[in-house]
Amino acid sequence: MVIFVAYEGFELIANSISDLKNREQNTEKAYFGAVGFVVVLYVLIAIVTVGSLTFDKIADAKDYVLAQAAAPTLGQIGFTIITITALISTFSAINATILGSGRVNYDIAEDQELPKYFCRKFLGKPIGFLITAILSIVLVNLFNLQSISTAGSAGFLLIFGLVNYIGFKKHQELKSKKSIHLIASILCFVAFCTLIVQQFQTNISGVLIALGVIVFCFTMEWMYKTISHKSGF
Repeated sequence: MVIFVAYEGFELIANSISDLKNREQNTEKAYFGAVGFVVVLYVLIAIVTVGSLTFDKIADAKDYVLAQAAAPTLGQIGFTIITITALISTFSAINATILGSGRVNYDIAEDQELPKYFCRKFLGKPIGFLITAILSIVLVNLFNLQSISTAGSAGFLLIFGLVNYIGFKKHQELKSKKSIHLIASILCFVAFCTLIVQQFQTNISGVLIALGVIVFCFTMEWMYKTISHKSGF
């Protein structure tokens, strides 16, 4: 589960495919280059962290463990540098998430799976950027971060499971390995169920929010498709 959280953001690369030149070649380079670099980086970070701190200290400082690992060598300056770097990294992750989500709304609307309103632009960017940013601010201020994290992880796992299932069904069209899609889909759904069961025992509100968001999304999509079909759009 920890590995899943560490690597779940790489799907954002796929969200930007429509803006890439030489999509197939550049997408492959982007994935292998980014994932390969991060694998090496994470392994090195793990080695340094375990070499600098005991497991008890790592457990106690789990929310700021990298800053704590830098303290024995670089002192308070190292702690401060890692803390600032972590904040910059957080800003970067938020920016990438909003960028990817806004772009997905735009692409889905172009395929007539969402209202054409999402194809409109605001300050030269898809209106989905603004909508996603506003909804994110509202959620952060209404719910605790653990509940939001649970809802986000549950959503990621469900989407990954469905995408891999579609890949399994269309493996010939995609020219991909059927077994990889099937295994990935099963593992994602197992992880989704495991997350829901585990969080239900410790964070019921997070589970309810996650399931509520999922049900809301499917309901809104069903209503839109029904209305648009009856209207002849």
